[in-house]
Formats: sequence, structure tokens, C-alpha cells
Amino acid sequence: MKAQTKSFLAFLALLTAIYGFWLMVFWPGVLGQDSIAILLEVNDPINQASGKPAFWYFFVKLFYSGHEHVEAPIGVIMLLSAIIQSRILSWTWSRGLKKTAIFLFVFICTAPQAIFFIGTLYPDGVYSIAIAGLLFELWIISESKKISKTSLLLILVLPFAAFSRPNGIIFLVPVAVLAFWLWKKNRRASVFLTTLLAFNCLLIGVINSAHPNRSHGSLYPLVIYETVNFLQPRPMNLWVASPRVSQKTVDAMERYKPLQVYLENYDRDYWDPLVFKLDGPQVLNIPRSEKNIIIREFFRYNLWRNIPAFLSSRVNIFLTSAFAQGGLPSHTYAEHVIKIIKSESEYRIFKFTDAEKLLFNEFEASYNIRWLLWTPFLGLALLFIAMRDGITKCNKSLLLISTPMIVQLGGIFIFSIAGEYRYILPFFTITLVFLPILQMKKHGIHTKK
Repeated sequence: MKAQTKSFLAFLALLTAIYGFWLMVFWPGVLGQDSIAILLEVNDPINQASGKPAFWYFFVKLFYSGHEHVEAPIGVIMLLSAIIQSRILSWTWSRGLKKTAIFLFVFICTAPQAIFFIGTLYPDGVYSIAIAGLLFELWIISESKKISKTSLLLILVLPFAAFSRPNGIIFLVPVAVLAFWLWKKNRRASVFLTTLLAFNCLLIGVINSAHPNRSHGSLYPLVIYETVNFLQPRPMNLWVASPRVSQKTVDAMERYKPLQVYLENYDRDYWDPLVFKLDGPQVLNIPRSEKNIIIREFFRYNLWRNIPAFLSSRVNIFLTSAFAQGGLPSHTYAEHVIKIIKSESEYRIFKFTDAEKLLFNEFEASYNIRWLLWTPFLGLALLFIAMRDGITKCNKSLLLISTPMIVQLGGIFIFSIAGEYRYILPFFTITLVFLPILQMKKHGIHTKK
């Protein structure tokens, strides 16, 4: 048995044991409001809409419907995450970067927040791990100009990276680019990537036609959230020459709800009160004609007169996410969720009460210094170093994997409307990709070693 295979099995056994024990302790997993939404949609797809991508709906439906045990799809997510990470760890270990592999195992793969989100019925955890797995395999293929048997893991990874979150569609681009690059050097690898890409596009086309996406999109939520931000009272009222927000915008909003209702439900960290509060404005229900006016006026007038307010809002939302200042689903909320959805799952079936207290206390200890342990700044620093090296050294492989993450970063900065840590989680987990790659480059280790 090859050394890399042995190390892969060892890491997989360790991660599976750790994740499995965590799941048994917090059985059937951590469930929050998004878990309720997707499970209700699976149970009643005609009358319920979670706003999640169709791929995520069908994944949950596949592993939940019929037996209605929530732990089944969560278990699949955790196993897939363990496989992807073990692949990266074993590759790193077999190249002699053992300290790097141990660091990644301790501080990334088994970080409390990573296990927490991998073990929820939210797409964000597996999405973040799948991105790391996809970029890592694409880099190896780009460097070696061939596809190994291990790189066939792309078949499982790509759908979760591209389709479990709306912004994941960007990760189809590096696959297409790499297929184009390899056409002359390795036609077999190029055909494989092209076929994989075509299959996934066909897959998402069929899935979306079978269950149309009913998400709220990204443009209108940003526009309405920032418009209400621009309308917030300012005691100094320094700008008196012209209104901060056009009268057409105010008229469109007031035709639906009084302006004061919007102002009272604005939260600088979250847009949720504008949408979900029963006595709030519920801005998603504004008629389409009024939405069009609000969007048009935002780009015609409102944005340009409120650039400082817009940018400060973007920075605040981003840093609220990066420092994990937003809310997290409670580890005990699953009991309530099970009752709502009438699941067959049994809450805390293994009754590991002492272990639950111990693990939760460790989670709390980590949470209390999340500004240090949870922040994605190491991953971001490595990303910018990789992008710099890709540009200055004309390294196409580094550019291939760093560019989509830079695009992701820009998209999150501009369009995020809630300070959720899970949105920034991919930039924590990409340390799995860029740290071993940059270490390998630093020490002159060859890819094929």
C-alpha cells in the first residue's frame, strides 16, 4: 500500500471518528431556521419555499424523504467533508509537509466552528469544504497536466461547490478554463473535464426545471436594505441641498407600508427584520412594479448620493461576518425543529450528557476568542499571496484557483446583507488549499513527488 494511501486512510479514520462522535453527542445534528425551511419545503414543495438552491433541495430530499431521519443527510455531508479533507491532508503529509498537515488537521479540519457548520443542515459547511477540494484538485491537474484516479473525486465535489450555494456557479469557470488549457497537452484530461462540466450543467438544468429556484436573488435585497439605510435619521442633517433618497423611491415604498415601519426595523448587521418580522415591512412582498422603481432609483440617484453610507455598511457587514459577531443556531434548537417538521429523528438518542457539556464548553471557549481563532484572515492573506505570485511569476495554476476566490470575496463584500459567519467560512477553509501549495513552492517540492 502506498504511503499516501495509508496516510489518507489514517486521516479519514480520525476525521470520521471525530465527526461521528460529534454527531452522536449532538444527535441528530445542529438545526436552525434554515433547517426548518428546507425540511418543510421537502415535505410540502408546493406551499413551502426555503429560498435555497434546487440542488440543495434535492440533496436533502434524496437522503431524508421516505424515512424522515434528519441525521441521514447530515451524516452524508460529514462523511463527504471528511473524505475531501483527508485527501488534502494525505497529499500534504506524503510530500513531507507533516507540520503543515498537523496544523491543518488541528486548526482547520477539527476547528469547533468547522465541525459545527459541517454538522448542520445548512449548505454552507459542505460548500466551503467542497470549494477547497475542487480548487485543490484543479491545481494538481493544472500542475501535473493529467488526471489521477484520486482527482476523480471532482465528480462528487463539483456539484456541491457549484450548486449548493447560488454564488457557487463561479466555480464552473476554472473547470472550463483548465479544460481549454489542457486541450493540446492532454486531450484525455481535457475531454474528462469538458464532459464533467457538461454533465453538471445538464444536471442543474434538469434540477432547476423540475424544481424552479424561488430564492430572493441578490440585487433587490441589497438595494432595499441599503435604501432603508440611506433613509435612517441623521441628527446633524448636514446634507440639506438635496434629499438623500429620491421622492420616487419614498413614494414606491410608502404605497406598500408607512416609511416609519421600514425605519423602525432596520438593523445595521442584518436585513432579517425587514423581511421576516410579522409586524415589519416584509419587503419581499412589495409588488414587482414598486420593486422595479426602487431598483431603478437606487442606481439613478440614491447610491451616488450615499457612497460613504454604502461603503461603511459594506465594511460593517463584512467585518461582522469575519469576526463572527452574527447569530448562530443553538445546539439545542434541534428538539424544537424535530417537533415542527414531525421528523422520525429522536433528539439526543445516545444521551451523552457529560460529553455534550464538555464539547459545548470547548465550543464556547473557542467562541469567546473567535476574533482570533475563527477569523478568515489567514486564508485571505494566503489567497492574496497566491494571487500576487500568480501575477508576478505568471503562474497560471495559482491564478486559476485564486481568481474565483477573489471574485467570491468581491461578491460577498458588495452583496451581503447579513453578518453571518457562514458566508465567510470558505475563506477560513481555503487555508487547506493555499497553505500546502505555498509551502510546497517555498521548499521546492515537486507536485509529482
